[in-house]
Amino acid sequence: MSTRSPHKTKAGKAARILHKAQDLAGRVESWADFANALFDAEHGFVAQVFPRLRERQAFFKTKEYAAIDRLLSQLMERFGVSAGAAPKESGKFVVRLPRTLRLSLEREAVREGVNLNQLVLTKLAVPLAVHTPGGE
Repeated sequence: MSTRSPHKTKAGKAARILHKAQDLAGRVESWADFANALFDAEHGFVAQVFPRLRERQAFFKTKEYAAIDRLLSQLMERFGVSAGAAPKESGKFVVRLPRTLRLSLEREAVREGVNLNQLVLTKLAVPLAVHTPGGE
């Protein structure tokens, strides 16, 4: 019989993250705030609980993550995909882009019916680890 605390096991940690997500979902002011609180690479709750990339990648395959993904979808419906993309607790972030990339993003924003800032925020809100196969 293991004497390990359930909060120290991978399953216990995943359950802790889901509990935190459920609590956050009831009190955030945008879906972006929810995503940032959980998935920020440095300060997000997932990174705190699973500090190594491989651990986070394994977490993204759990039923707890699937439940969090559903919560995020519900928040996007509640706040709106575009309107909810602007976090209430944000700061200014300046990035220099090649002109061609900016023009491409501006065209995509027009096609999507959102402003450039909303488009970029939506693109950045998806955790990169989900789309990064294998490596750290």
